[in-house]
Amino acid sequence: MFGVTFHRRAFLVLLTLLGGCMVTSIGMANVMWVLLLANWLLEGRWHEKWALARSSRLLAAVAALFLLHVVGLAWTSNLPQGFHVVERLLPLMAVSLVVLTTRPPQGRPRSVILALYMGTVAVVSAIGFVRWLTIPDLPYRDIVPFISHIRFALNCCMVVFLAVFAPRFFVRGRWGRVEVAVRVVLVVWMLAFLFLLRSYTAFAVLLLASLVAACSSRRRWLWVTVWVAVAGGMAAYVAVEYDRYYRLQPVAQQPLAQSTANGRPYEHHQDGFVENGNFVNNYLCYDELRSEWLRRSGIPFDHPTSAGFTVGNSLVRYLNALGLPKDSVGVATLTDAQVAEIAAGVSNPVFRHGSLPKRMLHVLFFEYESYRCYHSVAGFSMLQRMELWRTALHIVERHPWCGVGTGDLCEAMEDDFRACRSPLEGSGLMPHNEYLTLMALLGLPLFALLTLLFLRATPRLRHQPLVMALWLLAILVSCLTENTIDSLAGILFSTWFLAFRRD
Repeated sequence: MFGVTFHRRAFLVLLTLLGGCMVTSIGMANVMWVLLLANWLLEGRWHEKWALARSSRLLAAVAALFLLHVVGLAWTSNLPQGFHVVERLLPLMAVSLVVLTTRPPQGRPRSVILALYMGTVAVVSAIGFVRWLTIPDLPYRDIVPFISHIRFALNCCMVVFLAVFAPRFFVRGRWGRVEVAVRVVLVVWMLAFLFLLRSYTAFAVLLLASLVAACSSRRRWLWVTVWVAVAGGMAAYVAVEYDRYYRLQPVAQQPLAQSTANGRPYEHHQDGFVENGNFVNNYLCYDELRSEWLRRSGIPFDHPTSAGFTVGNSLVRYLNALGLPKDSVGVATLTDAQVAEIAAGVSNPVFRHGSLPKRMLHVLFFEYESYRCYHSVAGFSMLQRMELWRTALHIVERHPWCGVGTGDLCEAMEDDFRACRSPLEGSGLMPHNEYLTLMALLGLPLFALLTLLFLRATPRLRHQPLVMALWLLAILVSCLTENTIDSLAGILFSTWFLAFRRD
């Protein structure tokens, strides 16, 4: 009995540490899941574990996912890469096996573990916020220093779900009131922090999760009506910003002037590239831009910025966003503060002074314009995914029955990039869609088999808390835009919460 008690306590401690490490230290998370598996092996109690394993349809589906990747080694031509993929999936199999064959934490241990997890995510977000305030021009991808900003955004969503829908951890007296206040603050803070991370996936998860929660509530029609009103307001905001972005200003509609105030000729490329209601490549006089910019700033026109563009690119777009001509008069009109912003790589005043939602929308509109006019996707996260999905679909079309094998997808993607002269050639990027990745790796029949196995496991969700359903929704949505189980942080997010299921 002493041995059982010891291993049970070790399981709870290691589970707590693993929950903290998956958002703070990938290296320590690797150590924790190995220790969790070792404790499971030393615990014994094989009859009980075998009975739980046999009755778990979800464990059978996860085991099939892992084993089919092993089977896919049989027809891969890149065995080293194939073994690397299988090795990367070991934590998925190991953590799922441990938590699905071990009794879930109950009562106070469960509350403490989840509270510590939520606190850890909150602390990491606070660290990211301080970094954003103190590090000039910090890319949003680097705000969180420990794991991918996309994986961290999923954890922020999970904190929101727990804060809103999980049972109270402290239910008596003033502690209950304090906890309610803490939960409200956590929800507001996480929602605000997600704007810093610019995670479109996370907002899609929250929007769909709120609809599921509304449909699951007792006052269903009331909350669905509220949801429709909020979603309608968001859609209206997007429509207004879209109209402001694309509505042409008078200077863009008038007959185009042919020369500057100094008599030098303008360039009007007439390529239709729009930003902030003006054509970016009209009213260009590079000779005046170069000389006047050098006089105002002392920085060469072709000097690279931290944003990955030249100062000249930022200057042209900044002047265009203000509705100014791209000549000496336009540069002379700029304030010293605006000159400093352009020198720092700011290409649109909206990106520095607009609200966070407005910044996200303007980035998305600019990416779309770049793709529409120049078929450019390099550096554009959302439109890169469209190119990646197109490539993955081509691979599935060519290898529908068995896929390319566990280790050959990266090479197949590169071959397609090269054949189509894609701007992503040489990037080494994967499809950024877990479903397309599995289709391309294993083929459509095995993907259909996996789908059936996971669907077979989902009916039991009706007996689970709403939080678990929302967690599953977050995984399913993230797999549309990410290779969620391609990294340890994503794997742990997809398995750690299984420990809190309801048997």
